[in-house]
Amino acid sequence: MLVVVPATGPCATHAAMNFSALGLSDPLTRALVELEFAQPTPVQAAAIPAILRGGDVLASARTGSGKTAAFVLPLLERLAARALESPKPVRVLVLVPTHELAVQIAEAVSSFGRHLANPPRTVVVIGGVSINPQLMALRGGADIVVATPGRLLDLVARNGLRLDRLQVLVLDEADRLFSLGFADELARVLELVPERCQYLLFSATLPGPVLRLAEELLKQPTRIDIDRGPEPRASCSAPSRWTRASARSCSHTCSGPAAGPTCLCSSRASIAQTTWQRS
Repeated sequence: MLVVVPATGPCATHAAMNFSALGLSDPLTRALVELEFAQPTPVQAAAIPAILRGGDVLASARTGSGKTAAFVLPLLERLAARALESPKPVRVLVLVPTHELAVQIAEAVSSFGRHLANPPRTVVVIGGVSINPQLMALRGGADIVVATPGRLLDLVARNGLRLDRLQVLVLDEADRLFSLGFADELARVLELVPERCQYLLFSATLPGPVLRLAEELLKQPTRIDIDRGPEPRASCSAPSRWTRASARSCSHTCSGPAAGPTCLCSSRASIAQTTWQRS
């Protein structure tokens, strides 16, 4: 299924649509009202129902279009109905290319899920800081893990977490995962993912490696293309057929847009004090 939404014109505003019409429950819509989200953006209006149905999604839209809320909101809706377990199995994994984006997504989960009766436990695992606090945070399990690929693999190697019960894998800013050289780590992570898993790929651009990855992983996906206007050129040497194993041979020379979301952190080693800005 392909959904193409122009950036201008009558299809762009979704003025007659609200978040409850997309299938979100009252605790989430109340949080959205408090956060002054009046109406869904085009990518949110297209992605939220598709994710709630449980299907794979490939969505491309420029930075600032609301992609974070487009996947966080429906995943919170689905997790609200989960059975409570201890320790908590990792049900949702969000892979991101940067520390700042990881923190931003965790903050979005907290903000949107503020009124849920049983909000999900979210753990952020990123490199460049001590691994020991992250191992401690994962002892009770986590419903959602937001991670950079290298640190995730470090934790798996130390038996800090398992992905055998993973239900959803999100690749956020998928183009930057390639442009910043994460192809090898991404392939190793995919080897750990159960075969029956929902895949959600969100990206500002769709260079060749991202499209080949989507072709290999996604099953009858809903493809959402928000009209972005002219795209910067991107190049990357990658296998003509992208598989979990062949990703290891992908060249790390992909170039693309460097702009990303903004997150102001009081300390690199702490995510306690953050300012989340919509992306």
